[in-house]
Amino acid sequence: MPTGIAIWRVDDSPVRVHATQIKFEKKLEDIIESDPSLLGGALMILGRQVKTDSGKLIDLLGIDAEGNAHVLELKRDRTPRDVVAQTLDYGAWVDQLGQEEIREIYAQYKATPSDESFDEAFEGKFGVAPPESLNDSHVLTIVATDMDAATERIVTYLASRQVPINVLFFSYFEDDGRSYIARTWMLDE
Repeated sequence: MPTGIAIWRVDDSPVRVHATQIKFEKKLEDIIESDPSLLGGALMILGRQVKTDSGKLIDLLGIDAEGNAHVLELKRDRTPRDVVAQTLDYGAWVDQLGQEEIREIYAQYKATPSDESFDEAFEGKFGVAPPESLNDSHVLTIVATDMDAATERIVTYLASRQVPINVLFFSYFEDDGRSYIARTWMLDE
């Protein structure tokens, strides 16, 4: 189970800042999209609300410096076990994407002619040209505040069988007009 996170403001004397619920999943998407390093590593967003062949929408799709795709499924609340099946379904779709599809998803995401090409954006983000082969592997990440015991059991089982899946827990805090996010991973990265 995730470790509880507590924060105190310590200006004069310690005052505990209590976690609150983020109001909209879209806000969480906005936050991660604007700085995906919140997830712990360098990641370039390829698309948001990416439509799969089955008509389902992947919240965020990213790519890392090695060219591995990252499926990010966000839940602002507790995560039920069916989110694992949803994430695996997205992974099965992403697994079939080739270089052209990856570039096309990015082109649709950055839909104005003045935007950087995939290659330019990749090099700007990671400091190197994209690898010759993209999406040789992918990573599945569920982002949530909490999960039920069945979800934990299923994710632990899948990860032990080398399925690249993990859960990132976040806590959202508001204090004196400011907002904060803290995160921790279910399984060691």
